[in-house]
Amino acid sequence: MTTRTRWLRAAVACAASTALALSGIVLAPAAAADQPPAVSGATSTTPSPGPLAQGDVIYQVLVDRFSDGDSTNNDTGNGEYDPSDLGFYHGGDWKGLTNKLDYIANLGVTAIWISPVSEQQPLSKDGNEASYHGYFTRNYATPNEHFGSAAELQQLIDTAHSKGLKMILDVVPNHTADYLDAYATSYSSASYQPAQPLNNANYYHHDGDCRFDGTESQEQIENCDLGGLDDLDQSNQAVSEYLINTYKDWIDMGFDGVRVDAARSIPKTWLRTFEQETGVPSFGEVFVGDVDYVADYENYEWGTLDFPYFFTTREVFSADTDMTALSTLFAQDYKYANPNQLETFIDNHDRARFLTWANDDYQRLRSALAFLMSTRGVPVIYYGTEQAIDGNGNGNEVPIANKDNRQDMTSFDESATIYTYIQRLNAVRAAVPALRTGIQREMWSDQTVYSFSRRNDDSGNESITVSTNSWDTQTRTIPLRTESTLSVGDVLVDAMNTSNVVTVTAGGITGKQITVTLPEHSTAIFVEAGTVSDYTPTHNPTTVIRVHYDVGWGNSIAIRGNAYPFTWNAGRGAHTVGDDVWEYRTERISEGQAFEVKALINDETWQTGGNVTVTGGSTIDIYPTF
Repeated sequence: MTTRTRWLRAAVACAASTALALSGIVLAPAAAADQPPAVSGATSTTPSPGPLAQGDVIYQVLVDRFSDGDSTNNDTGNGEYDPSDLGFYHGGDWKGLTNKLDYIANLGVTAIWISPVSEQQPLSKDGNEASYHGYFTRNYATPNEHFGSAAELQQLIDTAHSKGLKMILDVVPNHTADYLDAYATSYSSASYQPAQPLNNANYYHHDGDCRFDGTESQEQIENCDLGGLDDLDQSNQAVSEYLINTYKDWIDMGFDGVRVDAARSIPKTWLRTFEQETGVPSFGEVFVGDVDYVADYENYEWGTLDFPYFFTTREVFSADTDMTALSTLFAQDYKYANPNQLETFIDNHDRARFLTWANDDYQRLRSALAFLMSTRGVPVIYYGTEQAIDGNGNGNEVPIANKDNRQDMTSFDESATIYTYIQRLNAVRAAVPALRTGIQREMWSDQTVYSFSRRNDDSGNESITVSTNSWDTQTRTIPLRTESTLSVGDVLVDAMNTSNVVTVTAGGITGKQITVTLPEHSTAIFVEAGTVSDYTPTHNPTTVIRVHYDVGWGNSIAIRGNAYPFTWNAGRGAHTVGDDVWEYRTERISEGQAFEVKALINDETWQTGGNVTVTGGSTIDIYPTF
């Protein structure tokens, strides 16, 4: 074991022992590796900021889609490189990511979750998709040549650490690429196989492809081929030792945590063993919306990707559904070993972009981000969210997300409105300990307003979050929690818009209360005055289209056009702002840009006459005929 490894594992054991104990996990010394090191001679030269921990904010990067630092590794001649097709390699690599670390660090996040690093089978068996994502593993012990060399990966890790950024490795111990035919117990080709030593058909399950039709058992989930990919048998000692020892070698380069792909498809006891042996906190992908199912996994790993949170939160903030669903969600937090170690998110590489579901409404995105960054758990921000990447307007998720949610990064603008908003959220989290590690307690819940507090009960540090998904301004008088030590007369400011100030007054069921007014689709994070600097969020120029027409009960207005977010193929839904007045607003279109639109009833019946010309950043009233 290297000095670096001893230091890292000692740091994990020291810094995370209490939290891990809450999860029923005890870190054990790793067994000596009996496989050749994955990266011969590679050692970290820069101390880590520490292991993944409560209070971190993770930035998830698809390496291939982020930044191309070396064009010589783009195309190996196997048909896997096509930057015009989202299903193939586009050229992003570790060198490009290293070049953009200041951009990520300036955003204020504390950790980066990168794509799997191992060598890939270039293409899927049918040739319709390349392995740019990292889930078609061929050789676990060697680096993906499209991403660069071991030395370039080490440079990425060391440079990230020097900037205070932790590094999280995406591991794929459930499956290799698809080499074996369904149910086959031998390879049909001597050349089309995984690398040694995993080119042994006895190391795999042979139960055919997974069927997620409601009849599957846990045993079937753990033994079937996910998406046709060959399912490794972790109960086989040779397989288990190889995977653990090979990933140890990668982690010893300086990774501070791991995300386990397809954790639901791996035996839970093996997940625990893997974390104990590799010596860093892990969180698994359990792609299920049921709290009872997901919660048990946190008894075997440090954390778990919080899909129940994702499904509920996305609906509430992107589609204005009943906010009491949040109350139902958080009322189940007692089922988790530690809710503050759940990885929370509003979109990712397997789900459509939030903006696509939110009708490309930047204000909805801001509100969802403020909620994400103030609730319990470790927030995960999907790359490009800060640049308002839109997923090409494609919200399809059957059977899994379309590839439009994996667009290339084309802008690294640190003045972009969503970038600066996330930057501010991270600064507020850094200034308010309760937002990082506080206990979350509900304060208010109704159809359009939800509120909770985060409080460190030892220090008394407290924040109060209030959200609304209404199109109208909302005012509520909200009692403080009995646990709160805020006093009558204390002044609180919304850290995300410090002109919004409230004072604690006497009254209510606990004797103390605040009266809060929120504009439409907004989230306020109230902290004690003087805790944070003054701040007013920036907005892009807003284009407003108002359609005046009586469509009749149960009908609606949509708008199509020739400038994104409008297209001529599908309409953007408008909402009512008064009697027979329908409105759609967008910050997407540049100020002064001329474009054309038309209104439709129910996105089916077109208004008559010619197209209507609109100028970006302006408000236009349309009085159509149909």
